[in-house]
Amino acid sequence: MNFILLTDYYYPIVKSGSIIVGDLADELLSKGHNITVITFDDDQKDKYDIEVKGRLRVIRIRSLPRKYGKIGRLWAEINYSKEIIKSIEKLKKIECNGVICYSPSIFYGSAINWLKKKYQSKSYLIIRDIFPKWALEAGLLSKGLLYRYLKYVEKNLYSSSNTIGIEAKSDLNYFNSLGLNKSIKIEVLNNWGSTSIQIDHNFPNNPLDVKKVNIVYGGNMGDAQDLLALVRMIDFSILGERAHLFLIGSGNQFDKIKSTILQKNLLNVTLLPSVNRKKYLSIMAKADVGLVSLSNKMSSNNYPLKMIGYMQLSKPILASVNKNNEIISMIQRNNIGFASKALDKKGFDNNLDEILTNTALRKTQGRNALKLFNKEFTVEVATKQILKNFNLSLIHI
Repeated sequence: MNFILLTDYYYPIVKSGSIIVGDLADELLSKGHNITVITFDDDQKDKYDIEVKGRLRVIRIRSLPRKYGKIGRLWAEINYSKEIIKSIEKLKKIECNGVICYSPSIFYGSAINWLKKKYQSKSYLIIRDIFPKWALEAGLLSKGLLYRYLKYVEKNLYSSSNTIGIEAKSDLNYFNSLGLNKSIKIEVLNNWGSTSIQIDHNFPNNPLDVKKVNIVYGGNMGDAQDLLALVRMIDFSILGERAHLFLIGSGNQFDKIKSTILQKNLLNVTLLPSVNRKKYLSIMAKADVGLVSLSNKMSSNNYPLKMIGYMQLSKPILASVNKNNEIISMIQRNNIGFASKALDKKGFDNNLDEILTNTALRKTQGRNALKLFNKEFTVEVATKQILKNFNLSLIHI
């Protein structure tokens, strides 16, 4: 079968979306399918770039500069569908039996409708962050004209899809409230990771301290995560000389976090910019605990890809997340770490002390995390679920 995959970012760009879509593409290829990835690149010289490797074709479209703030990204994404349609019209040899779209962007609706009509195919939409809902909750948007426009675009995206895979059961209420066509199927699709990651255990210049308990946060440092609030809240005396916190990533809170560390003279915290995936995995492989942070302003459920990565590497999870988030009960029910509500200083500090003190429990929780990953969060599990919606199994085509 021939699939078109739509995604904001793809390898070699290091973003959570590029990683998860890359794993999905690899899994589909391994089952005999032909894949055309359509993605965007800010720094590309040519309008279009096409790379073909066997049954994988990657079409990279030069995008407007998303890196220039929120306005730049919005203007770039508004043009997504138009640019996708133009690229497909120029490349007449593309075949398609199914469209899979990985969204955080909501501006794929017109392209999906056009592709479905052109190829008489079905589509599967993967929703990870519910936008503009989360931006409103985080205080980045108000209920003005822009918000109403984004809500219109959001509904157009959902209406273009045959099936929508969301992250959590509790988000079903939100989608049911939108008044979508009843023929559109809404189902929970867990985040996923590959079971065949390559780690260099002897990677040079690993910053972790082998004599201490190393807690690592890896990923975006934006308003939705609000890692800044967590750094300001933690009682770092609990870490003392026995533990060290490493924060690795990028985002609009990075500089503020850096200033907070300097102002408080936090010697047991290290802030590092984003690193390539090979180095990140090498660092995480040596870590003792994986840290998750989500803003208390959020109401939707979110299973960050970083958390799936921690589980994949047998790391217990220390989480501070928005109230009523399903992550809390999942962590507790499966004994894979500790979770508290965001801004609950006492709860987080107690969990921090417990996970640092109890070495045996950390190892047990790490083993439990890997078991849960293999059961529910592998790319094989996700691919099988997606293919069912195209009336396909994982049988080699």
